[in-house]
Amino acid sequence: MNYLGFALDAFQEKAVHAIDEGKSLIVAAPTGCGKTLIAEYAAEASMKIGKRVIYTAPIKALSNQKFRDFRKRFGDAVVGIHTGDVTINPEGRILIMTTEIFRNLILENSPRLDDVHYVIFDEIHYLDDPERGTVWEESIILAPKAIRFMCLSATVPNLYELAQWMEAVRGSHVTIIEETHRPVPLKHFLYSAKFKLMTTKQLGKMYLKNPGERKAFLRKKPSSRSIVRHVLDTGHYPILYFCFNRHACERNAHMHSWLNLLSHEEHSRVGVMVDDLVAQYHLGPYDRLESMRRLWESGIAYHHAGILPAAKEIVERLFSSGLIKLLFCTETFALGVNMPASTVIFDTLEKFDGVDFNYLMTRQYNQIAGRAGRRGMDAVGYVYAQVIPEATDPKQVERLWFGKNESISSRFNASYSTILSLYSQFGQDSFDIFRRSLRNFRKGQFAFTHSYRQEEEQIVNRIAFLQAADFLLGTNLTDKGRLAMAVNGYEIQAAELYYTRSLDECSAVQLPVVIAALITEESRRRNAAPVSDIKLRFHAEGVIHKLRSKELRYNIDTPIRELDFSLAAPVFAWASGCTLSELESFGVPEGDLVRVLRMTVQLLRTLRDTIPDPFMADRLHDSLLLVNRDVVDAQAELEVA
Repeated sequence: MNYLGFALDAFQEKAVHAIDEGKSLIVAAPTGCGKTLIAEYAAEASMKIGKRVIYTAPIKALSNQKFRDFRKRFGDAVVGIHTGDVTINPEGRILIMTTEIFRNLILENSPRLDDVHYVIFDEIHYLDDPERGTVWEESIILAPKAIRFMCLSATVPNLYELAQWMEAVRGSHVTIIEETHRPVPLKHFLYSAKFKLMTTKQLGKMYLKNPGERKAFLRKKPSSRSIVRHVLDTGHYPILYFCFNRHACERNAHMHSWLNLLSHEEHSRVGVMVDDLVAQYHLGPYDRLESMRRLWESGIAYHHAGILPAAKEIVERLFSSGLIKLLFCTETFALGVNMPASTVIFDTLEKFDGVDFNYLMTRQYNQIAGRAGRRGMDAVGYVYAQVIPEATDPKQVERLWFGKNESISSRFNASYSTILSLYSQFGQDSFDIFRRSLRNFRKGQFAFTHSYRQEEEQIVNRIAFLQAADFLLGTNLTDKGRLAMAVNGYEIQAAELYYTRSLDECSAVQLPVVIAALITEESRRRNAAPVSDIKLRFHAEGVIHKLRSKELRYNIDTPIRELDFSLAAPVFAWASGCTLSELESFGVPEGDLVRVLRMTVQLLRTLRDTIPDPFMADRLHDSLLLVNRDVVDAQAELEVA
């Protein structure tokens, strides 16, 4: 069978037949097998019968890439995107959105879902994400029954359990399509700066059993120079070099700045492309640009969430054009973004989890390693792990190489907006819906597990709190509850601030400071001192403190956070009209600042469009215009050709 000029693999053919029959399906296949082709077929098949498709992705970079890819394939008029900070052609026949927005449309009983045939969940294993996984689960449980799901992922061991659970909650058959064969096989290597290539057997002889002795060796972390030199000498590039912290990405890239990996013609192409994109993204005043550009012009780059989104976009475009030969990146680069390389290097096999250093999960290792090997270009993909022989456990290496991926587990945790929506519609019957989580599904049926009793107790506590705090009157939504349900994300805090008139005291320049304080999470990664030299004091602080205290009295196990004003100074400066260079001078990673500012824009826009007070709506609109400009304007960035 041929589609778009490609001879389809057997698993793709099976998927095409399932789509033709209008079935829901889970497709588990290694990275680079051509799952996107199946998604495109579902889009085309849906449009042929006058229906629409929704495509959801867990990260913005993947959403943006799919928006551009689908536009090239189907045309600008057909494709739209709705990701909170970007809305382009929201009535498009193929609509790309975040899973959160899809879940919100379900809760609103939105007529925009009436003619949706397929919803494509890319990276379905994100259901396992501790913070956001519940949104995937809620969407599958609550979506209108007429909607079919196509779930895409690399190999998932509990595929059959997942499919059975979906069949039970959706009331329709789910076809399982599993492909284990990789089109480009992988070769795995261990590399020590001291001993060069090693085997697990050699590792076993050198591994020290004493944790204290191992620590001494771990402190002498080898540089990336030797392993990069080795791979460059083999000629197997481009190389994706994965580091598990941002500073390591930058340090390693600058350490190799003396290399020149481009031909004269490629060097010229980089110059032209960068000039063009810098002009389109208005990046002239970006302080980092000069040093980044020097790296790009030698075929080297770094990519992490701390740099401006537009700079990441330039790196991605250069890489996909074959003009970056050595890219130092964090693991988000491995998530779905279709940018394979000839070789993948792990800087280390251990990762800091916020408390301690632990070995990667097998699933994480395979996700990252899967970026190696370009279909139609490489006979094999090369995967290297840099090791310290005395401190690297050979048993852990064997688990990563030969072990099974970990199962996807349930992260179901009914949010306030979900509870407000379902409890106001179904009252006590809503507990039947909450009970349908993957966690409670065992061996083909739903059961009252011990964890469900705790879950139900939490939901009962949350309902009692919502009633006590005037979001619910019995089972009915109050005005405050209605606003909270519409906001969906910081919903309790935002509605409380509005209805206590706490926002009235803020000018258009101060409003973004308070809204950003709801969003800001003090990051452990942030080395810069907190930027709180701004002496603004708001009534809002006391209001949120009281609300949180009330939650604690109702034994809510994950209460809302206090307002965090650590980014107040840069947010205030940006809303007051400061430049990008001035924003950078606060010493906070500019990518983090732009992310908080974009989320602030999102919440300002939602409040503006939802509250019943036209005067406050006008002030929110003024705030929005002050914040959503230049590098913060995600929509302008996405529309760059």
